[in-house]
Amino acid sequence: MSTRTSRTARTPRTPRNARSWDLIVIGAGSAGLPLAIRAAERGGRVLQLEADTRIGGTLHWSSGQMSAAGTRLQAEHGIEDSPAEHYRDAQRIAHGSIDPVVLRRFVDEAAPAIDWLMDLGFVPAPGTPVAGEAHEQYSTRRYLWGRDKGLSVLEALRPVHERLVRAGRIDLRLRHRMTRLLTDGRGAVVGVGAATPDGEAEFRAPRVVLASGGYAAAPELWQQLSPRIPLCSHVNPYSRGDGLVAARALGARVDGAEKFLNTFAGFREDPADPRSGSFLVLSPGARKVWELFVDHRGRRFMREDHPSIDYRERSLLRQPGTAMHIVLDEAILQNATPITTQSAAAYRARFGHHPSFVKARTLGGLARLLGVPAAALRRSVREYNAAVDAGVDRRFGREFLIRRIEKAPFYGIKAQGITVLSPAGLAVDRQLRVLRQDGRPVRNLHAVGEVLGFGRTSGDAFVGGLSLTPALALGKWLGETLPVGRAGR
Repeated sequence: MSTRTSRTARTPRTPRNARSWDLIVIGAGSAGLPLAIRAAERGGRVLQLEADTRIGGTLHWSSGQMSAAGTRLQAEHGIEDSPAEHYRDAQRIAHGSIDPVVLRRFVDEAAPAIDWLMDLGFVPAPGTPVAGEAHEQYSTRRYLWGRDKGLSVLEALRPVHERLVRAGRIDLRLRHRMTRLLTDGRGAVVGVGAATPDGEAEFRAPRVVLASGGYAAAPELWQQLSPRIPLCSHVNPYSRGDGLVAARALGARVDGAEKFLNTFAGFREDPADPRSGSFLVLSPGARKVWELFVDHRGRRFMREDHPSIDYRERSLLRQPGTAMHIVLDEAILQNATPITTQSAAAYRARFGHHPSFVKARTLGGLARLLGVPAAALRRSVREYNAAVDAGVDRRFGREFLIRRIEKAPFYGIKAQGITVLSPAGLAVDRQLRVLRQDGRPVRNLHAVGEVLGFGRTSGDAFVGGLSLTPALALGKWLGETLPVGRAGR
């Protein structure tokens, strides 16, 4: 990919309404919105390019979980906390695998970002902050979210962003997808090329910030960057890795692919589309687990009702293809809450009509449909039934032993880990400048948000709030510190 302006058959045009900008922001999501807002409020002339037809990015998909230490909300609840404690707690949960440079910057900026968001109208959900909810617990109550998940954050940001767009401080261009970074003869970034509704165009400014998201909606790029991880994603369809591709063309370093943890668990709605991941309701905190889980050998490999989300996710991660099989019988299908979010009738109707949902008259027939050894599956069910009869699971310590698996027909679900975030990303320094392979910064190029890689902000674990909050807080920080307005001229 060329990093300079093309002079071949068709030269990209410069928009007729082009103006002088201090800053180009690629993306209008959880990092790009606060960045553009704060830069514009400081007098900056901001061009914001967004590939989607709307602003918000992954906020439309996010659960909206955030965490920060030293917030006004904590103070109102009498909670003592500090960025240093947040740093230690996060590294504990992530086994020391979070990028220390980025994490230290983030924990210092997290509380001001949450306070600012509340000033804009964000209302924390009742009962928050808490120590933990969806992931492994913090040791301090610093974890919060809004009533309407990620949309609660978007609706706090939207009014001020729209006001700045109307005032001409932010030049928002929707349906503009960045295709490349423009450089001068010395390798400094001077603008971007983009595919627009009117064709290819070029936009120039002294600084560019990539807030363009991850790559879990780009199967070919996923195969390049994360070849060992089978892709079954549930993400923003615009997470196509545009920022990664453009920065790599300039020699930027991309790392962190090994820092991955799947969510537990789901299946592909469309077996041919790795982007069609759909969740199954398997958490014992959401419903009792009546079913049996077996691996590709037909053997149990974990305690199905273990209370730790981290235990369940890592147990699945160790399986080939992050795959497992869920086994149940007619009596469980009749009496247990459906594993999908559908009605009981719709859930039942899936079996035998979707490749991931199979049924058979015998356990041997079910084993053939699941592709596991029949003798091993029969043995696993027999041993499990004995544990139910005894009321004790001596092998794995399962506690919920409500019913034997014995009533035909028998049912199976082919499940696997779901990808909700992209692990690999651009390496940056403390100023969030994009780094080359040799460690030198690419001049005039910064990055923030998921383009840094989830592994950089959360390591090899799901640390509560360490996806959305770093994007929000560090986007806001960049908007407050990059030279713009008179300071940038």
